[in-house]
Amino acid sequence: MSGIARKIVVCAAIDGLIIQPLSSKPPQPVRVRYGDSSVSAVPRDQVPDTSKPESSFEAFGIIGLITVSKLSYLVSIVRRQQVAQILGFPVYVVTEVAITPCTSKSDADESIQRTASLLGRRVSDARSDAGKSSDEETEAYDGILDEVEDAATGQEEAQRPDSQRSSVAEDVIRRRGSYGRFAQSWFSQSGWTMDQRRTMGMSIATANADDSAATPGPKTTLTDDADVQVSVSSLLPKLLRTIKFLFGSSRSFYFSYDVDITRSLAQDALLVRRDTPLHAQTDGHFFWNRHILLPFMATGQDSLALPLMQGFVGQRTFVVDSQPPQVDEPSAESLEMRSFPASGSRPASPPSAGVRDSPHLRPSETQYLLTLISRRSTKRAGLRYLRRGINEEGSPANTVETEQILSSTMWDKSLPIRSFLQIRGSIPLYFTQSAYSLKPAPIIQHSLETNLKACKKHFEGLSKSYGSLQIVNLVEKHGIEEPIGTQYQKCVERLNEGVQDAAQIPFEWFDFHQVCRGMKFENVNHLLLELKERLEALGSTIQRQGNMMQRQRGVVRTNCMDCLDRTNVCQSSFAKHMLKLQLKDDGIDMGAQLDQETAWFNTLWADNGDAVSKQTPPPPL
Repeated sequence: MSGIARKIVVCAAIDGLIIQPLSSKPPQPVRVRYGDSSVSAVPRDQVPDTSKPESSFEAFGIIGLITVSKLSYLVSIVRRQQVAQILGFPVYVVTEVAITPCTSKSDADESIQRTASLLGRRVSDARSDAGKSSDEETEAYDGILDEVEDAATGQEEAQRPDSQRSSVAEDVIRRRGSYGRFAQSWFSQSGWTMDQRRTMGMSIATANADDSAATPGPKTTLTDDADVQVSVSSLLPKLLRTIKFLFGSSRSFYFSYDVDITRSLAQDALLVRRDTPLHAQTDGHFFWNRHILLPFMATGQDSLALPLMQGFVGQRTFVVDSQPPQVDEPSAESLEMRSFPASGSRPASPPSAGVRDSPHLRPSETQYLLTLISRRSTKRAGLRYLRRGINEEGSPANTVETEQILSSTMWDKSLPIRSFLQIRGSIPLYFTQSAYSLKPAPIIQHSLETNLKACKKHFEGLSKSYGSLQIVNLVEKHGIEEPIGTQYQKCVERLNEGVQDAAQIPFEWFDFHQVCRGMKFENVNHLLLELKERLEALGSTIQRQGNMMQRQRGVVRTNCMDCLDRTNVCQSSFAKHMLKLQLKDDGIDMGAQLDQETAWFNTLWADNGDAVSKQTPPPPL
């Protein structure tokens, strides 16, 4: 069975878009038919000639087909950045996508030509200005678009009578909060300018039709398909812009062609089985583009079904010394606990020879690789405040599984690979919280019995997936957060009634704000001292020579109100403690290192917290 296509060519034929995988033994080309967007294989002799300039573009994978009403668009990855290497294979973050219409050949040709031209200009610019990073180029390009739409929509708003604006749109545009520029464009009834419509893959004729549809006139009732289509078309530029931001410039989605990043080491599933399609091996809880890949999976186009995971992937190399020199002050040659750039930042997946055989290492020194992966669940994901608590299926809001993997830089199978797993998620009760006050009070919903039933279902699911559980509740013990924390504690106490001690779920309530008041985050050590024995009892997963030597026996489930800052600080403290234990198994005492500075570790976890926070933003005011 062929693996995932690592590079494809997209072009337009008479009857549909053609997707041609590029490899030494490429699978059959695939056609996405105009109109109904049906997916099927086509003979190679039906592939159009792509030698003509800007008649096609190359992509690094397919994200899926997005259909709105009767209009479908192919979303493909045109820019990526390697952020890590796992088992010697690269892991990428998506940085830009192309959106190609599957409506007609003229629309497809125009969109493909524009995409190819843009990609070609960027390659040319990169060669002529090597000092300018690709990220800077992207930001500059996006900034130009933002200024265009800002000016255009500003003129439209000035010319439009007040009576034709909705009160919500008017309020958002006037306040111009954290999403002011985006919100102004989103609520503009006239949509984008002509250039922006063309950027979205819409033809000039379609754009003119949309503009005429948006012109003020007598109000009519949408009663037939034509009216519905006009309404859908008027919203498309905004929707497609959001899709482009979500999958591309947000840098929130990660993928790998060779390893399954949706599953942890404890599931013994990092390496992909070649006899099974990658999409069939992934964990559905973390497979974010599954629905829009269904047209390809249902027709057996497995080489094009590339799963995406939302969350975070980061990696750092560091050096420790099993026999550190005993001197009063660190000398210039002391390199203990120093951080190296992540090997994933290199274009090649394996570390370079310089990293493999560093001349700076003493015989007693060892270089390690620390990989951090956060997997955001597809179940009950949403905006902060607007998505809280649990549902009847036992899924709490904004669940994230975080795995810290310690390995050699070369992922040498003769050496142990260690993994420590944690989870976070909203308090598993029915409650809501207003998004429109400075410090909103949680409002508990339903009876204790109803909450108990949902809570029980949640913890049964966790136990089945992870084993033993340890709850860490970080909400305040006084003030507006206290009632929800108390109700949570009561539910867990009820669940523990009549249950054997070994099967009970320990509940630790740590008032983070009170104990760490004044930015004294080092006081989290008080919590660590309380949970030290429990953490060590749950242990970590150890794999060696491809065999499971030890499996983590359970996880710590941490929550605050948002499951963001407080949770991330505590999770990083637990992870650092487990890292020290794992290194101790290799005969390395972290406390004996000359340079115990671990800023790189804190930065890695801070990056993780920032990424998760950006994926659960508060709603615009």
